[in-house]
Amino acid sequence: MKQTLFALVAVFAWLYVTPATEAATLDEVKEIVELYYYGEQPTNLHKARNVTEVVRQLDEYSVYMTPAEYTDYLNQYASAKAPAQVAAVAAPYNLDNVQSHMMYGNVGYLKIKTFSAHLLDDINNHWSQLKSQGAEKLVLDLRFNGGGYVESAEQLLGFFPKVKEAYQLQTREGTQVGKVIPAKNKFPADTYVLVNRYSASASEIVAVSLKDQSAANVVGETTKGKGSVQSLFELENGGALKLTTGHYTGPKGTPVQHKGVNPNISMKPGTEQSGMHKRLVTSDLISQGYKFIKGPTGVPQSKVFNVEFTQKMNFGPAKDFNKMELVKFGSVSIQTAKKASNDKTMMIQPAKPMALGAEYMLVVHPGIKGANGLNVVNGTYTPYTVQARAK
Repeated sequence: MKQTLFALVAVFAWLYVTPATEAATLDEVKEIVELYYYGEQPTNLHKARNVTEVVRQLDEYSVYMTPAEYTDYLNQYASAKAPAQVAAVAAPYNLDNVQSHMMYGNVGYLKIKTFSAHLLDDINNHWSQLKSQGAEKLVLDLRFNGGGYVESAEQLLGFFPKVKEAYQLQTREGTQVGKVIPAKNKFPADTYVLVNRYSASASEIVAVSLKDQSAANVVGETTKGKGSVQSLFELENGGALKLTTGHYTGPKGTPVQHKGVNPNISMKPGTEQSGMHKRLVTSDLISQGYKFIKGPTGVPQSKVFNVEFTQKMNFGPAKDFNKMELVKFGSVSIQTAKKASNDKTMMIQPAKPMALGAEYMLVVHPGIKGANGLNVVNGTYTPYTVQARAK
C-alpha cells in the first residue's frame, strides 16, 4: 500500500512540477536566443511551444542539452568548468590527441586531432622533444581536425612568430578582435600547416589567421567552411544551451563561413604529408648543390638499387658505408643492406619491402673516395615511386 501511495504521489508531483519547469526553461532559452544568437533570426521564436521547436529554427550547430546530457558532457571533457566558447563539439581528451615524430632532413612532424583543453601543454611537450631530436623545420597537421576550444586555437597561434592577432569575431554586439596567447617555445618561421576538406572550425581559425598574416604556408585542399563559434549557456534547470553566437574571419576580414580556407599550396588528398616532405628535402638538397637524376616509377617493393660510378671507387667495408641513403617521404632514412658488386657499383637493397604506392628517394652524398684518391664532389638524388599494387 505504501509503495502504491508513493507511486501515485510521484506521478502527481511530476505532472504538477514538470510543466512549470519546462515553461521556465523555454522562456530562458527564448531570451538567450533573442539576445545572443548570431545568424538568420528565427521568425516564430515566440510561438515555439517547447525548447525543441526553438532549436529547430536555429543552425545545425546550436544544441540544447538536458541536465543529464550536460553533466555527461562535462564529465567527458578535460575540465569540469564549462568552456566559454567552442568552435565545434570538442572531443574528449586523450593521450594521443597530439602525435609527433621526426622525418628525414631535420623535419619535425606534429599532428593535432582536436583542440582540447590540454592542447598548450601537449604542444609544448611535443615540440620540445622534436627540437631536442634536431628538428629545424616543422610540418603541422590539422587534417581531419574538426575543431574544439577557441582558447586552444589562440594558444596554438601563439607559437607562430609572425602572428599578431588571432581573428575577428562578428557577434550581435559588434566586432571583437581575438587575442593571441604568446608562447615562448616558438615554431620555425616557415612552418607548413596541412589541411583538408575535413579541417573545420578551430582548425580554420588557425589556417585563415596564418594566411591573412603570411605567418605560415597552408598546404592541402580547401577547408570545410564552418566559420561559426558556439557559446555554452548554463540554464537554471541544470541543462545547457550551446548556441551559435558569432562568425569569425581572418584578422584582415577574410571570411570562412560557407567558403573555407584556400591553401597556399594545393595538393592531392592523401599526399600532403609525403608531398610536403619531398618538397622540403629536395629544396634542401638543391641548395647544397646536389644533382637530380630521374628515377623510374612503378618499381617493385623489393627493388635492388645499383649505384654506378664512372671510375673505380674505394668503397671499403659495405657494412660501414654511410654515404648512400634510401629515404621514404613522410618518414626517415630506411634500413638497407649494401654490397659492392664490383669496384664501380654499390648494390643497395631495402631491409623490408617498400610500401605500395609510396615515394622514395635515393640520396648519394659527396665525399665518397675514388681509388685514385679523388673524392666525389657533387651529391645526387634520385626519386622513385613504388608500384601501386602488388604483382
